[in-house]
Amino acid sequence: MSDKNSSSPIRLVTFDLYDTLIELHPKRWERLQTALDRIGISSNLELLRSADLVAEDFFTIENGRTPIRDRAAAEREQFRLEYMRIWLEAAEISADDHTVRSARQQYMAEYETPAVESGTFGGYQVFADVVPALRKLQQAGVKRAVISNADDDVTELCTHMAFAHEMNLIVTSAIVGYEKPDPRTFRAAFEPLAIAPAEVLHIGDQPQSDVSGSLSVGMRAALIDRYHRHDPQNHEVPIFTGLLDLVDHVFEVNATAGWPG
Repeated sequence: MSDKNSSSPIRLVTFDLYDTLIELHPKRWERLQTALDRIGISSNLELLRSADLVAEDFFTIENGRTPIRDRAAAEREQFRLEYMRIWLEAAEISADDHTVRSARQQYMAEYETPAVESGTFGGYQVFADVVPALRKLQQAGVKRAVISNADDDVTELCTHMAFAHEMNLIVTSAIVGYEKPDPRTFRAAFEPLAIAPAEVLHIGDQPQSDVSGSLSVGMRAALIDRYHRHDPQNHEVPIFTGLLDLVDHVFEVNATAGWPG
């Protein structure tokens, strides 16, 4: 897909964090399938994987209205239960109140698995292409930043994952005070670096938060589809399955724009 701002170079690439640079291991849908097995509910892993997109869209929209961290405990729990109900129903699983509560309880218990207990950072691991992609961009003179919706500063997590030093800036919504897709979250990444939004490309896995939010402030946008769940016909931005393909795209755009880096 052609870049609508191809007359301008890409001087900064901003990255979502979760499912873009790092992923949970085991994955969310794998954990949910194990949780459902424990309460005697059979499930289709591929349906759970696809339905995760529906649940994440719900989370993004609702969390953008009022961040879950700012809600009262009872409201936070209701939010989580509704998230689980939507996920189950999207995966074609009957979701009465008892099933939803049981599934949520067992799903949270999955976060006590050995994969999680073995580390401080909850079983997350960095994708293999992250550091090579960041270094290629750095060598070409393209700046890099993280923009993450998170309840705590993600700098320590990025440091633990050994790529914080490859970034020019790390932006956490909890620190900024706004959640993606709020435009102010994105501005917090390019304004301190004195780069115009038309010269910034943001990549993330969420159409609702990453694509809509970045486009709303005049940035470029791309989707990363690590798990092969997005239909290109449903999106008007480039879709990449890995970050090295993204880097090639950036270099092609910059060559067309006559920017040597």
